[in-house]
Amino acid sequence: MPKDYIAKHPHTGRAISSGRERQTQRPVKKMARGPWNSIEADDILPLATGQIESLEVIFEGRNSRIGRPAGIRALPRLVSGPVKEMHSALVKGLSADDPEIRMASIEVLPVCAMRQSEALFDILAELLDDNILMVRQSASRCLGEIAPDFPSGTDTLLHIELRHEIKNRRVEAWKGLRALCQRWPDVAANHIDRLIREEEVTLRRDAASLLARLVRKSGAKIWDLIIWSLQDEDDEVRRRAANTLRPLAEHHPKVALLMAESALFDRDEKVRAKVLKCLTILDSSSTRMKTLVSDGCRVADVEVRRACITMIPRLYSQEGTRDLATELLKQETDKELRKELKELMIDQQLEGDERTKNAFLAPAEPVPARDREIIASMEDAPVLDEGQKMLPPKNEDTTDEKSSGLMRQG
Repeated sequence: MPKDYIAKHPHTGRAISSGRERQTQRPVKKMARGPWNSIEADDILPLATGQIESLEVIFEGRNSRIGRPAGIRALPRLVSGPVKEMHSALVKGLSADDPEIRMASIEVLPVCAMRQSEALFDILAELLDDNILMVRQSASRCLGEIAPDFPSGTDTLLHIELRHEIKNRRVEAWKGLRALCQRWPDVAANHIDRLIREEEVTLRRDAASLLARLVRKSGAKIWDLIIWSLQDEDDEVRRRAANTLRPLAEHHPKVALLMAESALFDRDEKVRAKVLKCLTILDSSSTRMKTLVSDGCRVADVEVRRACITMIPRLYSQEGTRDLATELLKQETDKELRKELKELMIDQQLEGDERTKNAFLAPAEPVPARDREIIASMEDAPVLDEGQKMLPPKNEDTTDEKSSGLMRQG
């Protein structure tokens, strides 16, 4: 197997896009420290395969006698060495009769599989149904851990475990699916697509909860999944799907507005509330947005009408606000909303208080620089800063006084 693993779609065989540039080097899992760290490199394979029954090593100042499970736990130290021999030792350990050896092999499988994964997933499928509980639990945890690293190899196993009747096995599988949302959003979307079609409502609810993780990393396919979930018969599914609307509005506002058109009139109050939060950050210049808010002002739900009426001044001009408020007032029955509509009908520029009217006055134009220089050159004329109004100099005679003075001199 090549060192750089390429995930492929289980049905088409094509390489799967991760939604971002894939790292050339994956973070290697840190194995727990133990006496196996003190095994000499030449003794790891003989001990892991059972050729050597046990060894005595010194670890952290203590003598310890270790057996085959410790040898298997030391196999990750050979990932850059004899890969074929390491893989063979791991396969034998996974199929061993001793459950402790099987558990030790499952523990190192995520690291060793990075170099060679042939047959490992088939064996893991058998271990998920092992007759020993602790082995089954280890295999379940292993599946959740390696799912984001091997999306095509674990596709079928994950599909089964996500729907398993035992809750603990579902929990680990869902951990793997959440990790897939981050690394392989296309694969996660395929799983969610199948899950939201299930009859079991718990599966549909959990799948809808993951949609928000994919909003920023995916395109039209996720939009379809959100729309389908917003039309689900279960209220909780629609509520969880509605959580995607606000982040969707931030990245794809036009798509969010299309979804909000139907969800705004949902029968569930919590769904409608999430839609209203989405609308507050959408483009106020959109004609579609104005139509949606105008329609929302006429629905039966008082809270929806209240929220839409509050948005009217943000969407419409002063004249448009007064016209719409006048029209809505004719059919509004709620006292508080009627009061709000009447306030919107007031022309603040003409009917407001003195402070409100002054707010509409245009500011005085600044005095041009050339005029300020001319004024400054005049005798006894004060120098004006930019923006100051022209005022007569202090103690300056009025025009009438100057005229009478000239007449006396004559």
